[in-house]
Amino acid sequence: MRIHTVKRGERISEISREYGVSEESVRNNNSLYEGEAIAGEQLLILTPTRTYTVRRGDTPERISLRFGTSRRELYSQNPRVCECGLVPGSEIALKYAEPIYGMGVANGYFYRGCPISALKRALPYLTYVTVAAARCDGTDIHTTFDAREAVSCAKDGEKIPLLRIYREDSHAPQGEDGIRFCEAVIDVASRGGYRGVVLSECNDPGYAQLLVELRRRMIGCDLILISEMSRSSPASSNEYSDGSVLSYDKYAEDTPPSFSEGERRVFSDFAYSAESSKTFISLPALAKWGRGYCGISEALSTARQYGCEIETDSDTLLSSFRSARRGEFIFSSLENIKATLDTLSEYGFMGVSFDIMRSPISHLMMYGCLFRTAHHTVSRAIEGCSQGG
Repeated sequence: MRIHTVKRGERISEISREYGVSEESVRNNNSLYEGEAIAGEQLLILTPTRTYTVRRGDTPERISLRFGTSRRELYSQNPRVCECGLVPGSEIALKYAEPIYGMGVANGYFYRGCPISALKRALPYLTYVTVAAARCDGTDIHTTFDAREAVSCAKDGEKIPLLRIYREDSHAPQGEDGIRFCEAVIDVASRGGYRGVVLSECNDPGYAQLLVELRRRMIGCDLILISEMSRSSPASSNEYSDGSVLSYDKYAEDTPPSFSEGERRVFSDFAYSAESSKTFISLPALAKWGRGYCGISEALSTARQYGCEIETDSDTLLSSFRSARRGEFIFSSLENIKATLDTLSEYGFMGVSFDIMRSPISHLMMYGCLFRTAHHTVSRAIEGCSQGG
């Protein structure tokens, strides 16, 4: 696997020849389906050790059977097939020579406005699909949109659907309110066909008692409990859940620290104080745009549209560019994602979480190569989480 930084005036055809791969492969793995990359842009270059030219009448099932692979592997190594199907005459990858660092588990967030097509594109890289479809007001839980299609899509793809519940109150309900909350959580998850719950905003120390009671009740219903955490959350949020999602917002700091003083220090500190083996790390999918945010894919499209040159800081591993019409954009480079995945493997984290709609396909391809997604059946994954904590 290589990360190529595009030089001024360099064309995709020249880059593909340099690495001995097809132009089609470079374009597909970087969502660059037309036009040229812009100076400073980082491209993911994967070198297949075995390829196949699609013939008329081929199907994913027949190709998988013929070459001893699986549909999941075929889709994860050829993202364009998820979107456009098999095109006669096109070349697909059957195997890559990339190192595999260990088993990983991937969790993707699906929410209002996220198209099913984006979910289907991400499915080959996922184990869990977290549908952000409920909010809590006191002890009452309200669904915010109809998520039946997303849940059905996840189950059809043999993935595990989880319901994300957003709490508007930062303090955990206690006593009788806590019991009513636990009952409401189990009821809404069961009625929606979910196999577990992701609980947001677990930053109050009072959540320890609530999580213990909630998880006790969920085990009896074969549901799993995952808590969302920040670097300031109490370790009990991780300890008393089946798993946790750790978020770190590098943009929130006035001066973004270097990778070693930022991401690496946060992950190593967490691994020292909590259980990294049941923790997802939330991968960045947003670019900082002025005082707001947009998806990294949108930022890259803007740079290509206006021909802006991208610069990457060697210490922070953040890429940036400035457009006279759109302003400044700052986002994680491919080098940043690779360094993060290397660090997660080193400290034994469970896997990663990411925004299904806004994550560039090159990030997902890199994840698939460096931190291989575990292929679970629903029953095995539920059993492992329920008993492993």
